[in-house]
Amino acid sequence: MDSHLIHDTDLSRRAMLAGMGGLAVAIALPLPVLAQNAPPAPPPLGAAAAGANAQVGMVTAHLVVKPDGKVVIISPTTEMGQGTHTAHAAIIADEVGVDFAAVSVETAIPADAYRWGGSMGSGGSQGVRRWNDHLRKGAAQARAVLIQAAANRWQVDPATVTLENGRLTHAPSKRSLGIGEVAEDAAKLTPPDNPPLRDPSTRRYVGKDIPRLDIPPKVRGETIYSMDFRLPGMLYACARLNPVFYGDVASFDAAPALKVKGVKKVVKITGGVAVVADSVWAAMKGADAVTVTMAPSPQDGINSAALTAAMIEGLGAATAIPATERGDLPAAMKAAAKTVTADYAVPYVCHAPMEVWSCTGLFKDGKLELWAPTQVQDRSRRTAASTLGIDAEAVTVNTLMLGGGFGRRLMDEGIPGAAQVAKELAGTPVKFFWRREDEFDRGYYRPAQMARLTASLDAKGQVTGMAIRISGPSMRAEFTPGSVKETDLDGSSVQDLSNLPYNLPNFKLEWARRHVRVTTAPWRAVGATHNAFFLECFIDELAAAAGKDPVAFRRQLLAGNKRALAVIDLVAAKSDWGKKLPKGHGQGIGFFASFGSLSAHVVEASVSDGQPKIHKVTTVLDCGDVVLPDGARSQMMGGVIMALSAGLYEAVTVKDGRAEQRNFDSYRLMRHSEAPPVIDVHFINSGEALGGVGEPGLPPTFPAVANALSAATGKRLRQLPLVEALQV
Repeated sequence: MDSHLIHDTDLSRRAMLAGMGGLAVAIALPLPVLAQNAPPAPPPLGAAAAGANAQVGMVTAHLVVKPDGKVVIISPTTEMGQGTHTAHAAIIADEVGVDFAAVSVETAIPADAYRWGGSMGSGGSQGVRRWNDHLRKGAAQARAVLIQAAANRWQVDPATVTLENGRLTHAPSKRSLGIGEVAEDAAKLTPPDNPPLRDPSTRRYVGKDIPRLDIPPKVRGETIYSMDFRLPGMLYACARLNPVFYGDVASFDAAPALKVKGVKKVVKITGGVAVVADSVWAAMKGADAVTVTMAPSPQDGINSAALTAAMIEGLGAATAIPATERGDLPAAMKAAAKTVTADYAVPYVCHAPMEVWSCTGLFKDGKLELWAPTQVQDRSRRTAASTLGIDAEAVTVNTLMLGGGFGRRLMDEGIPGAAQVAKELAGTPVKFFWRREDEFDRGYYRPAQMARLTASLDAKGQVTGMAIRISGPSMRAEFTPGSVKETDLDGSSVQDLSNLPYNLPNFKLEWARRHVRVTTAPWRAVGATHNAFFLECFIDELAAAAGKDPVAFRRQLLAGNKRALAVIDLVAAKSDWGKKLPKGHGQGIGFFASFGSLSAHVVEASVSDGQPKIHKVTTVLDCGDVVLPDGARSQMMGGVIMALSAGLYEAVTVKDGRAEQRNFDSYRLMRHSEAPPVIDVHFINSGEALGGVGEPGLPPTFPAVANALSAATGKRLRQLPLVEALQV
């Protein structure tokens, strides 16, 4: 057994029966995932709820009309390359009736109008699907008051006024105004509660290939990321942290650091110290020079080998935390013509965004202003306030463009250091930053997990029952401390497994908590990534046991589910499933439902000298309707690449309470030359409720590539990363 959690499977019925426990019902939720309550009411749309974002010409909390007719959208979400701001611009431009070229987007400063469920943040592939209808309604309200303002000026019936291409027109009198000419008047009017919406057939931008707003400035090098952000007189603070999870320093000697030219001060911060200097280089040199004695920590003894052993024990433990159960599974197992059991394992993986953590802070007159690359504005605000002992209303968070998120910026562990340094140098702006090693040491990971799946087959090869036992640490226990008790189900560990689209009349799902205090948080697509790998690799094994083609076997399990079958059928057709392949090549399929969307991938791969090569990936996504096709295509391609990298190469191992991988020399990412030359993306516009786009492309990739490599080699691969599984 190595530290990447390899566990060979005992495919015996006895092993399966030993893992069965009692019943209950629970729900697997994506993140930030916290409870199964009634959905929160949408936030207010009125400009009165815009807080610090309020300005002249604001007709609703999300829409500002400038005197020249240009429109500024105040978005409630973080832009991190996923294209959400462009989608918001398209939604609002279509509904108001303005040219897309006249629209720009800014991220809101936290205020009630931008808080869904009481907090402003971006995650769970909610950027478009959560806000689409709400923004559309607000845009219709804006159109209504702009029309009313023009009608008032002309003293005509508003029903005779139209708004198209940013101009208000009264055809009977042949009068026309630009929206900027009545914006201030419109902002004083009360919008209707339920304005009429435009017919979708009139849309010019939603569902069309329109240019992304964020790409041209990136290409021109104009985008300001957090490390680029500057304020006059700004200093720089480099962190020197205890590399042990949640560790701190016992003492430090600032004298060696203060001898470095440019170093101004050494400040004690949460988890370590920060060296403040007049340049980034001086701050880094000072951080290397400062003498630090690390404090002992309860986490010092954590290691991957012990966690692996604990998770294996959890797979066979007599009891586990129940998630869901239906039918009579013991009876199905007893009557089975054949049973199949397989164990799977995934390691910790790091988000590894190209942008390491940095944040600029200015503490003045008892108030703190932050400029941060965050997905969680209100969480960051509360953390900063708590750190300094001030009211949250005294903290302002300005959101900068993220240089990669993937869930990493859902955490706020870098905020305390930024706040502490800013207060220590009150009146002077300070950029607080980590180095790459800190990002690996003190960052957050997708948790390691293991799974045991057992199924019963009848004489015709039909699945009559399935049991799934997940074993591993709780992500929520570290991401939202105190939110889950030791006896509670962590929904992220069993995410999207409770209500599978497959016909499984006898089914049991449970989780064995085997927790250690390694920092974990949502990683793009969260628990769906490992659960899709577990389930869909097992489905391939069941197809083999039944003597059936993997696609035909899935179609059998999805009988009657027209939406799911459409996804499977399209990916099979577009990938030319079952075609004659070059010698040594294999095709593999993965299908999964997550974040309200259905996605299926087919991978064609081969292995040469023990190294995998991905030749082609065919993907199909049904997210209801596609708002931004170019953005959705990019999200699917990027998701495939990220999942291929993680599935093939990535792993964090733990020794002595810290990550053994501390930079890209030891944390292996997919290289450009290893990326598939073809990623063929297709969409199904089913008209169902909007689903996510940023995350559903990842889960099916893991099993699709594993199944392709298994088909190419004839060897079942049940652990990630796959390059190591190929060597076993």
